[in-house]
Amino acid sequence: MMASVARLRLRQLLDNQQCVTCASVFDPLSSRMADDIGFQVGILGGSVASLMSLGVPDIYLLTLSELAEQALRVCQASDLPVIVDGDNGYGNALNVMRTVSELEHAGAAVITIEDTVIPRPYKQPELNLSTVEEGCSKLQAALQARNDADMAIFARTHAQQPHRDLLQRVDAYSRTGVDGICIFGQISRALLVQLNRVTDLPLMLIDYAETTVSAEEMMQLGVRIHFRGHRTYEDSVKAIYQSLLQLHQGEAARCDQSARQLIGRFAEQQRFRAISSDYLDPVAR
Repeated sequence: MMASVARLRLRQLLDNQQCVTCASVFDPLSSRMADDIGFQVGILGGSVASLMSLGVPDIYLLTLSELAEQALRVCQASDLPVIVDGDNGYGNALNVMRTVSELEHAGAAVITIEDTVIPRPYKQPELNLSTVEEGCSKLQAALQARNDADMAIFARTHAQQPHRDLLQRVDAYSRTGVDGICIFGQISRALLVQLNRVTDLPLMLIDYAETTVSAEEMMQLGVRIHFRGHRTYEDSVKAIYQSLLQLHQGEAARCDQSARQLIGRFAEQQRFRAISSDYLDPVAR
């Protein structure tokens, strides 16, 4: 079974003293391509799954069943270990257990569970973190729901919080028995040094930008997986639009919009921002 091979490959990766670049994979072909090229790990992000399944931005309209269906297609396509973004587990600790069961069945090599309160509550900021206590409870539930010990559970939290709070969360989450820590957002070398003082678990960084920390330094500071964003998917969107444009207008036609502009346009980001402002923002209507 491909899932077993992929999970063993992932465990070997976490045990080695190296830092690898993570590929963005979103369908069977991209999974096979990344594996063939030589990537050691890929990720199916919630934002891309939302765009692939619904054509809407990452505002947590995607359901667990829709994510699991896409994860099954991606994970079963090759032996590439795939990290599946489990968001916050789609609810409370009981929902987390269901999420782990579904994504484990789909073939995920790693499931990340984050401590963000989502979907966004009424009159609350977009980034709203749960308590540390609830975060630990959900991670413990995730571990109990896991059947295959080779599948890894990573606790995910945001760099966009006071460093003292971040370190407290990482320390607490590490003591639940999870297999790794995922930090979303750009962090400095100094903060990585501090993280190494509170956890000896493998680290995954998602920074969506050029980091100021070298690959060598990340490796020495416990980072095993580095993800820089979904350029793969973005480039594919631009290529599709360019191809359609040329088919319709001729080979000389050129798209003057960036991939992100195209995604924003066709995922109707402005419309969803307006809806969110009307119904979620703390402004008197």
